[in-house]
Amino acid sequence: MQRNFKVMNKMDGVKNMSSIETLPQDFCVDPDNAWTFPKVFYTSSQVYEREKEEIFAKSWICVAHGSELAKSNDYITRKVIDENIVIIRGKDGVLRAFYNVCPHRGHELLSGSGKAKNVITCPYHAWTFKLDGSLALARNCDHVENFDKEKSSMVQLKVEEYAGFVFINMDDNATCVEDQLPGFAAKLAEACTVVKDLKLAARFVTDTPANWKVIVDNYLECYHCGPAHPGFADSVQVDKYWHTTHQNWTLQYGYARSSEKSFKIDPSITDPEFHGFWTWPSTMFNVPPGSNFMTVIYEFPVDAETTLQHYDIYFTNEELTQDQKDLIEWYRNVFRPEDLELVESVQRGLKSRGYRGQGRIMTDKQRSGISEHGIAYFQNLVAKYHQ
Repeated sequence: MQRNFKVMNKMDGVKNMSSIETLPQDFCVDPDNAWTFPKVFYTSSQVYEREKEEIFAKSWICVAHGSELAKSNDYITRKVIDENIVIIRGKDGVLRAFYNVCPHRGHELLSGSGKAKNVITCPYHAWTFKLDGSLALARNCDHVENFDKEKSSMVQLKVEEYAGFVFINMDDNATCVEDQLPGFAAKLAEACTVVKDLKLAARFVTDTPANWKVIVDNYLECYHCGPAHPGFADSVQVDKYWHTTHQNWTLQYGYARSSEKSFKIDPSITDPEFHGFWTWPSTMFNVPPGSNFMTVIYEFPVDAETTLQHYDIYFTNEELTQDQKDLIEWYRNVFRPEDLELVESVQRGLKSRGYRGQGRIMTDKQRSGISEHGIAYFQNLVAKYHQ
């Protein structure tokens, strides 16, 4: 039966938004009898604000592969839930993360990514900071009464290198990434033994007009693979495809076959496994057959109906082969647009009068390659923040 709370019509929602912001404690506990979130959970700014503060501001968020910050003075910037973050490798080799604003008047300090100078200079009033965030110089500060240099440093947040990638956390009380994703690093290293040797080969950036949960839902099932990804589906053996749930992460894995429509698998690969990891709250790591490259989908929610996405492709070699270049173009021009069109269409359709408010999660008893039990697992985790 449909979940044990009322699915409101449009007028109900307009009259009483607060009544649709909670979910029962047993929401999606039973994946065999589960329905998706009521549609307002994909469109409401109130729901988004709660998730922004309670999930994204208090969770470890993956922002990059470690190779982007391998050397002293390397830095990147990221926009995460309205916050501009800079992550930088100091001259001492220590990786640090800061809110990317000057403590004087709030001007943003660095942009993009690259190699920083030995000091960071604010473009507004030329305050300068060492790469450890401490204030190096504030012009005229000697003539300012009670100026406290120690309280004029950049504000730091937690950062950790884990599983070959870089994670940040805005919660000062957060423990380590392994506590959030127990066992994930070991399993990823098993699936991709060269994970720490990877280098960024391509990045596709999109401001996707879809709620972040719509995108995760889409990733967590291959029920749509046949109809929506004909090229990819041609390389997937659905009868050899499994989806297991773990603690705050899931693993889709199976066996692929060579296809002219997508992957051309090297004949020397005798065991063409693929692995797809979703990790809380919204990063997806894919290890295709051959286990010598990866794609990673980073999600950075912007508002209730927009998600900034980085779709990164990593190889171990810097000089790409023609086959690798062709594969990047297949991701860019075929596979990636297919998924973007799907989630954008869902986001529009959720607001239709013709959508009944919730969708049945299609979990089968076999937990087959097309079962949607992964969605139920994810939605149960999110529901804990709406009770």
